[in-house]
Amino acid sequence: MAPLIRERPAGQQASDGRGDRELIALIVLTRAPGLGLRSVRRLVDRCGGAVRALRAVRATTPGELRELCGSRRVPSTRTVRALSPQAAAAARTLLRDARAKGLSVVGYGDPVYPEGLRDLSDPPPFLFSRGDGSPDPARAVAVVGTRAASSYGLRTAYSLGRELGRWGWTVVSGMARGIDAAAHAGALDADGGSIGVLGTGHDREYPAENRDLYRRMRAHGLLLSEFEPATPPTRSAFPRRNRVIAALARGVIVVEAGGKSGALNTADHALDLGREVLAVPGRIDDPGAAGCLRLLRQGAGLVAGVQDVFDALGCLHLAAEDAPPAAGEGVPSRDGRLLGALARGPRSPDELAVGLEMPVARVLRGLGRLELEGWVEHRPGGVFAAVRRPGRS
Repeated sequence: MAPLIRERPAGQQASDGRGDRELIALIVLTRAPGLGLRSVRRLVDRCGGAVRALRAVRATTPGELRELCGSRRVPSTRTVRALSPQAAAAARTLLRDARAKGLSVVGYGDPVYPEGLRDLSDPPPFLFSRGDGSPDPARAVAVVGTRAASSYGLRTAYSLGRELGRWGWTVVSGMARGIDAAAHAGALDADGGSIGVLGTGHDREYPAENRDLYRRMRAHGLLLSEFEPATPPTRSAFPRRNRVIAALARGVIVVEAGGKSGALNTADHALDLGREVLAVPGRIDDPGAAGCLRLLRQGAGLVAGVQDVFDALGCLHLAAEDAPPAAGEGVPSRDGRLLGALARGPRSPDELAVGLEMPVARVLRGLGRLELEGWVEHRPGGVFAAVRRPGRS
């Protein structure tokens, strides 16, 4: 699966003027007071690109601008004044400085823009990303919860993150203290993919206590932000971050949340987007579990383990004894899911591809590696079966 964010090679960026012009136009439109993210999306969609949208806005009358944006509240004078050549120069500087800091930048109109974000009515016009990981966007689950987590909540979030990572799923969360940090750590410890969605710019490692987690995510995961690099934490930024978390994932698991937890905001966004909402049950007398219990009463799926997640998402059901061998046992982590699925019995490549939601070509490559190493064997009828090795019951 291709990385979630794929920037063009550095030498190509300099020569690809059209891509940069689109990004610069998006930055100018986003910075213009009064437009708002919904209006920016409408403009770009209706005009066929950000550069065309910027030209159209500069050429319209106030009434035409309001009609084009689909809004009656666009402050036309301030908006048009903000679309000056000086604004484009400032946007160009922002883009250059961000890349100098090692950030990749992708815009709403780019083919590699995360597809799930297009489901939002107010998608981020552009994203700044950093990290060496290549998480699988088709197998992403959000794990969220309270910052003031209990030891039970932390253990559960870590365990879910680790098990999802072992099965090749990507854990999405918000890099906050508590449940978020535990889920990210679990995925990373399993050599799985993890996406951290920031409520600040990349220059601000917030909270400071998560600096080591930031370091690990830059090395093995992916950090995303819709905010300019120097943007500090603000009260309004985190609900905006939550909608991105929900949109990037196929489902949202709320591990532990009080009655007013921000994690419930993420769950609301997931419901609006048609994503699965799941919750971990807590004690009925624990105020920190009130949000999860409310979600369960409202019909959220109950999560007592990673199998419940797979069932809710309609994926291959995997028994506990089918867990893939650890990387230290000689099986590459990328092939562990295949071997785990075969532990329940022989399967054809097509069955594995459907059950594990994996391209057939990737399945065949993995089976070839496992067969070469003696972990599986090719049997009559075109099926593959796991081979028991010494030391494994």
